[in-house]
Amino acid sequence: MSTYISKNEKNTYQIAAKLAKKLRGGEIIALEGDLGVGKTIFTKGLGKAFSIKQHITSPTFVLMKIYRIQNKKFRIKNLVHVDCYRLDEPQELFYLGLEEYINRPDTIVIIEWADKIKKYLTKFKKIIWIKFKDKDGQKIIKI
Repeated sequence: MSTYISKNEKNTYQIAAKLAKKLRGGEIIALEGDLGVGKTIFTKGLGKAFSIKQHITSPTFVLMKIYRIQNKKFRIKNLVHVDCYRLDEPQELFYLGLEEYINRPDTIVIIEWADKIKKYLTKFKKIIWIKFKDKDGQKIIKI
């Protein structure tokens, strides 16, 4: 487990970019942490590392957004961003088509509030858990 301290949004972007370099496709990135600790900022940083031009926002109300990675230098073609904050049952994610993207070699799935569906996620092998905490205005990120 690696621990990082982020003092600002730029630091969080840098940490996300560092992780992006290690991703090969098929991974699920499971984010845990309270409101406002940097989960969406981290996702934006990951998107920037993959040259996504669209504005990434938390899919709190739609639950899932798919961003296409247009840059041909990347093998990864999709970033699927899921937010489980308002999720009542993990089955809701099936209705949205999430399983079509999980484990695909051309896709990264990043899930905010993943702890709400932890039981469901245990059946997948390529999962990276990231925990966020706020300490005196700094973000502690454990990967």
